[in-house]
Amino acid sequence: MNPATQRRERRALKLPLSLNRECLGVDRRWEMIYMRLAICLTGRLLLAATLCGLPLGPSVGAANLAPAPKVASLRLYVFDCGTLVYNKPEDYNLKREEVKDTNMGVTCYLVVHPKGTLIYDTGLNDRLVGRPLYENVLDGYAQIKFNTLSGQLADIGVRSTNIDYLVLSHYHWDHIGNAGDFAGSTWLVYKGDRDHMFSSASRADPWFSQYSALERSKTVLLNGDYDVFGDGTVVVLATPGHTEGHCSLWVRLKNTGPVVLSGDLYHYAEERDLKRMPEEEKTKGTVESRQKVEELLRRTGAQLWIGHSMEFFRTVRKSPAWYD
Repeated sequence: MNPATQRRERRALKLPLSLNRECLGVDRRWEMIYMRLAICLTGRLLLAATLCGLPLGPSVGAANLAPAPKVASLRLYVFDCGTLVYNKPEDYNLKREEVKDTNMGVTCYLVVHPKGTLIYDTGLNDRLVGRPLYENVLDGYAQIKFNTLSGQLADIGVRSTNIDYLVLSHYHWDHIGNAGDFAGSTWLVYKGDRDHMFSSASRADPWFSQYSALERSKTVLLNGDYDVFGDGTVVVLATPGHTEGHCSLWVRLKNTGPVVLSGDLYHYAEERDLKRMPEEEKTKGTVESRQKVEELLRRTGAQLWIGHSMEFFRTVRKSPAWYD
């Protein structure tokens, strides 16, 4: 997400909807009666559940978990962590006619290594699931989410409390939405980003509570690139510019080959093709970070996965499938 947009006044997104009721053959009077009955019954059920202490939705218990993945070599899962509805590519120095799809996917990734597990980014907050997008517009980005991250992890037998390492590409709200769930993990982070996240100004952000628990987490402050498991297969890449401590992730897979998870080094594939970037990032390190990653891609033949690209988001194999 472009940091310049964080200073904009929040605004609601109005989506007019119409429905041809004549084609549906619905009598308005009966429709209103059924609707009132449904609302009344739903309200009574919710009230009864609350008074009796019953859960209002399915919980993820140990008995509901799928078997945890056991691997002999590296495995990478991709999670659907939401969508940003957005139509202002000018913030990224692009014209609308230059961008195939101005909306943005939100991706999270789980690395399963024989020596441990690592999650890279935690996406939009799970509380957004089932909520209309006009309720959740920040800086001009409307947020939609259909699946919880916790539920997608449970589908493959993983709990947030069992993740060994947490890496956030950076601290913007579309990447840290469920970070507090991983407070028991070892947090790998660059000092510049951690300092910003717990500054006085950041503590006043509405989304601070979504990651505040990390303040007490076991933390490793990184300096330069960091080989997580010591075998060169998973490396945190220092790619500052979008934020001071922004990072990408190198993952060397046996069958897929090496990939680089971009974080917000790029938002659109067209940024890369046309060599564009937000104006304010030109002097903050993004130029050098992109050069570093492009040289790595050239030297190794690795793929670049741009997590916000809707083309990538639509076509990538999502969990419970995986890459190895």
